[in-house]
Amino acid sequence: MDKKPSILPFEPGTASKPPGVFDRLLADHSASIRLYVRSLMPGYEGADDLAQETLLKLWEKRDQYAEGTYFKAWAFQFAKFLVMNQRRKLARSPVVLLDDEMVEQIDRRWMEMEEPPMDDQHSALNQCLELLKTEDRQLLHARYATGMSLETYAVQEGTRPGTLKARLFRLRDALRDCIDRRLGNS
Repeated sequence: MDKKPSILPFEPGTASKPPGVFDRLLADHSASIRLYVRSLMPGYEGADDLAQETLLKLWEKRDQYAEGTYFKAWAFQFAKFLVMNQRRKLARSPVVLLDDEMVEQIDRRWMEMEEPPMDDQHSALNQCLELLKTEDRQLLHARYATGMSLETYAVQEGTRPGTLKARLFRLRDALRDCIDRRLGNS
C-alpha cells in the first residue's frame, strides 16, 4: 500500500514540531533567558555570551521540548545547567561568583515572576526610546544593534570609552525605570 504524502511540513507523531511553534516560544522568552543568565552571573563579562550559547543550545535541542509543557521552566533549567557548568569552570579564576544559595534564590524568584506579554515590553521599550535624546539613541544603536565596540565609537565621537560606559549605564537604568513605569511594575 502506497503511503499518501502528508500535507503537513512534519510527520504526525514524530518529535519534529510544526515550524514556528518553537521559534515563537524561543523568541518570546529570549529576553527573559538573557536577563536570567545575567542575574545568575552578575558582573561576569561573559554573561551575554553564555546567554547566547544558551539560546543556541535550546535551538539545537528543540526536538527535546515537549510541546504543551511549560517552556519557561524547560528553558530556564537548561540555562541554569549551563550557568552552573560555567561557574565550575570559573571557580579557580579571580571572578567573584554568587554563592549557590543566592543562585537558588534568584532562580526561584525568576520562576515565580509573571511576565507581561513581550508585545507590551517591546511597546514600552519603543516608547521609552522615543523619549531619549538623539545622541543617546545613536549610542545605544551603535553599541547594541551594530555590535560596535565602545572604543571604536569613542574614537568616532571624540570622547573616552569610560565616558561612554558611564552614559550607557545611566541609559540602561533610565530605560529600565521607564519600562517598569509603563508596565506598572513600580
